[in-house]
Amino acid sequence: MRQQLEVNDREVCLEESIKKLQNINRKIAQLTLDKEKLTETVIATIGHSHEGERSYEVGAWKVTCKTPFIYSINKKIYESNDVYLPDEFNPIEQTFSYKVNKKECDYYMTVAPKSVRDSLLELITKKPGKASVVVNFNA
Repeated sequence: MRQQLEVNDREVCLEESIKKLQNINRKIAQLTLDKEKLTETVIATIGHSHEGERSYEVGAWKVTCKTPFIYSINKKIYESNDVYLPDEFNPIEQTFSYKVNKKECDYYMTVAPKSVRDSLLELITKKPGKASVVVNFNA
C-alpha cells in the first residue's frame, strides 16, 4: 500500500512539474520574441546601422547596440578550386580541431588497460553539462 502511495505521489509530482515547465517554456518563447522585436525597434530608432558595437546616451540610460555579422564559408566551392583567390587577397584560414568521440571514450574507459585509462583521464575532462527537459503536449 505504501509503495502505491509513493508511485501516486511521484506521478502527481511529475505531472505538476511538467505542467509548470510547459508554462515556463511558453513564457520564455513569448518573451524571446518580444525581446527580439524590442531590440530591432531600439536599434532602428537610435539609427545604429553599422556592424559592431556602439554605446548611445538616451536620457538616463546608456544603450549599447551590438550588430555583428556572422561569416561562413561554402567549403564545397572553396575546396573544389572553382573559385580562385590570390594568396594576398584570401581571408580564409584553414584550421582543424580535436573532438572527443563520447561513445568511444566511455567504452574505452571500461575496457582499456589501466595505463590507457590513466592517459585518457589525463587528456580528457568529463563534466556534466546544463540539464534540460523538453516537454511536448501529446493530444
